[in-house]
Amino acid sequence: MDLPPALKGLIDIGVVDEIIRPLQAGKEAQIYLVDSRGERRVAKVYKEVSVRSFKHRSAYTEGRRVQNTRQQRAMDKGSRFGKQATEDAWRSAEVDCLYKLHAAGVRVPTPYDFVDGVLIMELIDDGRGGAAPRLVDLSWSARDAEALLEHLVQEVVRMLCAGVIHGDLSDFNILVAQDGPVIIDFPQAIDPASNNQARRLLLRDVRNLTSFLGRFAPRLRKRRYGEEMWDLYERNELTPDSRLTGRFNRRSRDADTQSIVDEIQDVAREAAARREAGVHSKYAARKARRLQEEKDAREAEEAREERRKAAQARKQHDDQRGDGSGDPASKERKRRRRRRRRGPRRKKE
Repeated sequence: MDLPPALKGLIDIGVVDEIIRPLQAGKEAQIYLVDSRGERRVAKVYKEVSVRSFKHRSAYTEGRRVQNTRQQRAMDKGSRFGKQATEDAWRSAEVDCLYKLHAAGVRVPTPYDFVDGVLIMELIDDGRGGAAPRLVDLSWSARDAEALLEHLVQEVVRMLCAGVIHGDLSDFNILVAQDGPVIIDFPQAIDPASNNQARRLLLRDVRNLTSFLGRFAPRLRKRRYGEEMWDLYERNELTPDSRLTGRFNRRSRDADTQSIVDEIQDVAREAAARREAGVHSKYAARKARRLQEEKDAREAEEAREERRKAAQARKQHDDQRGDGSGDPASKERKRRRRRRRRGPRRKKE
């Protein structure tokens, strides 16, 4: 069995006693069944960026911050060190999320160790010693599908109250253990308070659940749990024990036009005050100087071009008039005119 170097290193330091077999491969990681500290557990080995198939990761990392300011600056700049720090933060995000959700009462795998990018966590089994099946691999009666959907929606409510949106929730990353469903795979989880994509991702998560379970109970597809949940969250009325109905009517509210007008007027007054006080940034001043210099250079070039065209026009006009400047008779007439202007010649004595 060809093992990743990071997993071999855990054997050397005693975190893993034995690697039994691979379990499955996902978009982000390879999962192995291992013996660790005397228990049967799973090891999640994250893949390198070049071989991952998870797309559009920037939508999930929006708003994520680290406490180390030097590391955060490097991540923002995208330097080599920053890219590695971003990758490390992406991997450790799942560990942090699992601890947070476990404390909030959400049924997720219990994390045990996170060493060198390898996450050791609880094995979700089927009650017979084997790995639990995924939701997508099972069939349900209409009644069981409805009960399961209500249970999963309640888990999503608890997650949202804990400040977590899964972001990639579907029937592929929910395991069905003997004691109920377990939600897995959280490296892309987001904080709804700092990510502008939060509502869209939440609605998509809930829609994935209703679409799948709606295969067994078509009436479930009409439930609007996601919209109802987000509306309560925005109004700060969502609690871990909130019971949703799946019925949602968008509330029509009168637009507060006066507040908008007041805000526009405040911005206009501030801008006017800044202009009167002559408060400009260095960047704005440099930009103004550069624009003025470009304008002056452009006007000088236009003036030179006008002078050149005028001279060319005069020359063309003289050529067209045909004054005969090269004719001998014309030369003689010019000499006579010059002599008349000078007057008669004096005789030599």
